[in-house]
Amino acid sequence: MPNESSVSDTDKPGNGFLKKLGRRLVSLTTFSINVGIAAAAVMIGVTTIQMRAEEKPAVQSAPLVEVRPVKPEHQTGYEVTRSFVGRLEPARRTDLGFELSGTVRAIEFDEGDLIRKGEVIAVLDTRTLEAEKRRQTANRKAAESDRELAALTLERRQTLRDGGHVSDQILDEARLALSRLDATLDQIDAAIEAIDISLDKSVLTAPFDGSVGERLLDEGATIAPGAPVLRLLEVAKPTVRIGLAPEVVDRLDRNDTFQIRISDRLFEARLSGLRPDLQTSTRTIETLFELDVADAAPQFGRLAELSLTEMIEADGYWVPTAALKEGPRGLWTLLAVVRASTETGEDVFEIRREAVEVLHADATRSFVRGTISGDTNIVAEGVHRVVVGQQVGMSGEGA
Repeated sequence: MPNESSVSDTDKPGNGFLKKLGRRLVSLTTFSINVGIAAAAVMIGVTTIQMRAEEKPAVQSAPLVEVRPVKPEHQTGYEVTRSFVGRLEPARRTDLGFELSGTVRAIEFDEGDLIRKGEVIAVLDTRTLEAEKRRQTANRKAAESDRELAALTLERRQTLRDGGHVSDQILDEARLALSRLDATLDQIDAAIEAIDISLDKSVLTAPFDGSVGERLLDEGATIAPGAPVLRLLEVAKPTVRIGLAPEVVDRLDRNDTFQIRISDRLFEARLSGLRPDLQTSTRTIETLFELDVADAAPQFGRLAELSLTEMIEADGYWVPTAALKEGPRGLWTLLAVVRASTETGEDVFEIRREAVEVLHADATRSFVRGTISGDTNIVAEGVHRVVVGQQVGMSGEGA
């Protein structure tokens, strides 16, 4: 039977417990070391971040924005150019017609044709008048023969009366017969003259140089007295009719030369007339301007634009329009460059705001009045690059 003392120490129950305990102690020690290392790493990282956060980076000052100011131009007024629109029309326009009734035999011109003064435009059928004139001419010849006989009769009876062979009554009858024939001749002459007038009125002639605007009848038409045949427009003196306010008319001078634009052409014109009455609907006075046209005038009825320049008296300054910025309550602002002192006593230039009112503006500049003077240095360009209170560098006339 084996001896109990020969059993190995490793087989004892107490040795297994000790091994487990040792392994646990080793694991616990390793964990504690790892935790310590991690904590140390965290502390080092936090400290590094804090140190970096407390560091102040070196800041380099940016260069000053350079501005080139201009000074406003002082004036006691400004010019305003106003445009007024009217229409081109002929100086004279008439509807030509016959005073007599009849049938139109010929019309010599069509629409658009040019006509000289005195040229025949249209003719009526005058055959009836010509026949009547021939009849009256024949009557006159017969009356002339009767008168010649009456004159001879009066002469013979006057001789007999001197010899005492006829009575006074017979002599008076011969003398009165001759007088009646003289009256008949006068009547015939008046009838022939009336026929000649009718024949003259049967031919329609141009009263002035012009162009046919509209042809209203053709050959063969039977017309009544006064019926228009065609419309004649004078082309020699084209006229522009424009309605102007009374205060504008009062400033016009007949000796001045005016500029009138029709489409893309510019014409010189003179004031030729004024209507004596005021148009109640538009409260304007119709003003007539005669164009100076060297060649063919534009078509009548086209729009014409008159430009008038008026001087407005006002004390203010001309400034670049690009320098204006919209301000509160309908005002505008300008950015001005002023000299200021720092805490160290060094002179610097700063941006200040000036309030102005715009009185007039054109494409590139504006006439304003406000808190500026002739010595104010105004930022003319690049107003979006600076703000009020900003220090800037200045070059140019204000430097």
